[in-house]
Amino acid sequence: PYEYYNAQGVRRIFKSRYDSISTYIYQSPAPTNGVNNGLANRILNMYNDIPLSINEEQYQLLRREGIDPALAQHIAHLFIRDPLVVFDGAVEEVDDETQTEHFESIQSTNWQTVRWKPPPPRNDPNDPHIGWRTEFRSMEMQLTDFENAAFAVFIVLL
Repeated sequence: PYEYYNAQGVRRIFKSRYDSISTYIYQSPAPTNGVNNGLANRILNMYNDIPLSINEEQYQLLRREGIDPALAQHIAHLFIRDPLVVFDGAVEEVDDETQTEHFESIQSTNWQTVRWKPPPPRNDPNDPHIGWRTEFRSMEMQLTDFENAAFAVFIVLL
């Protein structure tokens, strides 16, 4: 009954919404002496090698607005699914210019091993600017105590 929400049944979703990360976002270093040999992007793209469903309409909109291809692909991938939870009073009442609630609602329905998190809104101009963050979400427990400790140390070192 809701074919619109399933891309009229023509989009295949290759992975569960609770799975490993599907795309990597990376900004290559600035060209050296004005020369960019494209090597950084070529190395990065070898990691973005799995089939990926995207919301093509959202991807094209983001590209037209000047968003780079890797970031546009990542965001368009989030929009292949409907949000699982919508709270009464938190749809039209939320100001997208000052709050990230709608973006977080879409992003939180894709529970992947790594999540790109926007800065939280500042309630006061003097509040510190936290900036964009990367959240690592591996399985909750590794096989051994040593592996748990090793993973925790590795993430801190990153």
